[in-house]
This record gives sequence, structure tokens and C-alpha cells, in this order.
Amino acid sequence: MKYRSLKIISILILISLAITYPDNVSQAQTATPVRHVIIIMMENHSFDNFFGIYPEMSNGSYARNISVPDNLIASHHINELAPVPVGTFTTKDPTEGYIAYHKDWNNGSMNGFLYNSGPQSMTYYTSAQLAPEWDIAEQYALADMYFASQLTETAPNRLYSLAGFSTVINDYGPPPYIPFNQSIFGELTKFGISWAYYIKQPSMGIGTLNYFTQIGRYSGHIQSWQDFMTELYNGTLPDVAWLMPVDGGAVGYSQGPPSNILKGELWLLYVVNAIESSPEWNSSVVFITYDEGGGYYDHVPPPVVNGTQLGERVPLIIVSPFAKEDYISNTILTHTSLLAFIDYNWKLPALNPLVANSNIPLDAFDFNLSRKPIQFSASQGFPLPNSISFSFNASNQSFARLFPMQLQISLQDLPYGRAGISSITLESLGYAVYTKANSSYVPLYETTFFALTVFFIQLAFIYYYTSKRR
Repeated sequence: MKYRSLKIISILILISLAITYPDNVSQAQTATPVRHVIIIMMENHSFDNFFGIYPEMSNGSYARNISVPDNLIASHHINELAPVPVGTFTTKDPTEGYIAYHKDWNNGSMNGFLYNSGPQSMTYYTSAQLAPEWDIAEQYALADMYFASQLTETAPNRLYSLAGFSTVINDYGPPPYIPFNQSIFGELTKFGISWAYYIKQPSMGIGTLNYFTQIGRYSGHIQSWQDFMTELYNGTLPDVAWLMPVDGGAVGYSQGPPSNILKGELWLLYVVNAIESSPEWNSSVVFITYDEGGGYYDHVPPPVVNGTQLGERVPLIIVSPFAKEDYISNTILTHTSLLAFIDYNWKLPALNPLVANSNIPLDAFDFNLSRKPIQFSASQGFPLPNSISFSFNASNQSFARLFPMQLQISLQDLPYGRAGISSITLESLGYAVYTKANSSYVPLYETTFFALTVFFIQLAFIYYYTSKRR
């Protein structure tokens, strides 16, 4: 009887644990208080295009001594560009591509944009369009030395952000494919770290994920925006989440030109608001960045990291209860830096050598902090959507009045400097490397050799039957 009672108690404890810790949320130990990493990757805007005059107000003065990044004004390049007119939230799409971007870059001279990506590349947005996004950056941390991983288009850069390398140099393919076990998804799966990739509606197409072999086996990890919202609010969000404004039938949410950037900005505002009002806020970090510069001008020549020429500088905003307020990170970062943060936080081997040598964005955090959520409300004038998927009517108004916001912590009370730099890498910390050499994969039936073989076999059959009829 005593044994039976103990057995019943043990079963009840196991049931309790199963309820408390759902299957898709692991209990792995972390190096920081962060238990949830959420990565949002928007589309095609350089740092100067979005933050070129941040934090200048509409009257031409800087906002309340807010920290100033390396921008157009500080670099004296402002007279070479034109502001997007007030009431306008879009430009023509600059010419994109590997060749165009390399001509823009011009071996680091950064003087080829006008003649290659076009006059529309020589523009910048102001607080009239970007006040809500500037407010998020003001309240948290902004990195002004974050670069795309490659000097090229979307596909390679998104692949670098998920695998630390790319099998293509421009927007084509697949094939070639990336082996699943060489991706961050494969590493997280191997070590029991829960993850999910959220797009608007997976049945409408999974886009970038098509580059990964065997991705169909992990379809349960590919979920919808609505799944993200449900898991966010019921406390079952996985350890690592990618929330993407592209693919799955998403149209106009990514801010990529020539889309109206306001739609994507409001989507971001809704998502940040939702995360901050959820039970996951106290243990989360949200990395908001852009896949590549889109052909828009930026004055900072991208560096070479571990033998890899980086692409154009793009924005990175770090939102977290542990993110430093009004902080500018001058650390040289790239898409693989976010992979390095994941590996560092969950004490995993560096995904590959490039990830091992990528700076980790640790200077943007003070893990002794635990900041309260900041709500962006309609009563403040923010035009908040009523859901994560919303219909959108273009606006011709100015949002400059919304910037700046009152800071959460008085600037004189900040326990840290308002700018800084870090050179911490996984290699410097002695981490092992998960994949020492990356490879690509092309199925035989998708090779040129196979296509030519089939072609010549068909020719042989045609010749044979033609000869036979004679």
C-alpha cells in the first residue's frame, strides 16, 4: 500500500511538471537571464536611410541629449542626400543585386550609389515617418556598426542569419541546399533547445526555409503569426523564435521598397507592444534588424570579418528588460553575431568558424537590470493596429510629434555609459565549433549533369525512332 501511494504521488508530480513545462519549452540553463530570443528581420534599408539623422527632431535640434550614432550629420554627408518628403512613406526601389551593390560600394569608397542603385538610393527618412521606430530605439539599445553578412541581396543574407553561411551569392535557387544539420535549427534540435519559425501563414509558402534539406521533417516548428501570439500570451513560447514579416503570404509588412514603410513600422510596434505585455517579457530579448541595405546609401565602408567581406550597414535595435536605455553599441556586428549570442546564451558550441569569430552584442545589456515594460498606446497618439495581421490604408500625415518619448530612467541615473564597444567572441571564450567546414547539397536529379543526360537520352530516342521509320 505504501509503495502504491508513493507511485501515485510520483505520477502526480510528473503530470504537474508536464503541465508546468510544456514540450516546446526547454529548461536548459543559460549564461544570462535571457530565456527567450526573438529575432525579427525586416527588409532592405541601410542604417543611413532609416537612422541617418536620428535623433534630430522636426525643428532641426537633437532630442533631449539623446545619444547620437555614427550618422549622416556626424559624417558631413548630409548635403549629398535628400529627405523623403513629409507625408510620403515610400521611394522607388533602388537597383538591387550583387553587381549593383559592389558598384555602390566601389571598394569601400561608398560613392557609386547614385549611378548604380539610382537617385532614390540617395534618400533618408526622418521622424515624420519613423518616430515610432525611433522611439523604440531611444528606449532601448541601437547598434550603429551592424552590417549585413554579404554585399548582396536578400537570400544569401537570410541564409547567413540562419546557418552562418550561404550556398548562393544572389537571389536564386535552391538548389544548392544547406544541410539541415549545419543550420542553427539543426544545432538547437541536437542540443534540445526549443525553437520555432513564424511566418504569416505557412500554407502560403515558406520562402527562405526551402533552402534547407529535410525541412519538411520539422514542419511542426514552422508556425503562423497567430501561433506566435497564442504561445506568447500563454507562456509557451520556445527558447528561440524567428518572427518574420516575409513569406507565408505576407505582403507589405517587411518595409522593403517600394512598399509603404509605415505598414511594417506599425506591425513592429504591435509586436513589441504584445511582447512587453506578455508573461514572457521579463526573460526575453528581441533583436530587430534588416537583411540588407537594399541599395540605399550608407557612408560607412563595411569591414572584413574572418576573411569575409561584410555587406552594407543596417539597423539593429535590441529590446529587452536587460537592454541599456538610450545606448549606442559601436561593436562591429553582423547576422552571425545573433547566432553567436544564441550559442553563448545556451552554452552551445559555435555553429561554425565564422560564428565563433563574430562579436557577441553583450555590451548592449546590463543583466543586473530588469526593466518594466513600456507601452506604446493609442492615447499617446500611436496608430496601433488591432491585430498582428491588419489591412492598411496609406497615410499622408507626419508622426514627428511622437518623437522623442519620455525616457524610462533619468539619464543622470543610468548606471552605465551610453555608448560602448565589445570584442567578446565565442572563440575568445574557448567555445568548441559545431560545424568546422560547411557544405552544400544538390540532388542528382537537380544537377546540370542529370538534365543534360536526360536531354541526350531523349535525343537518342528521337533519332532511333526516326531512323526506324525510314
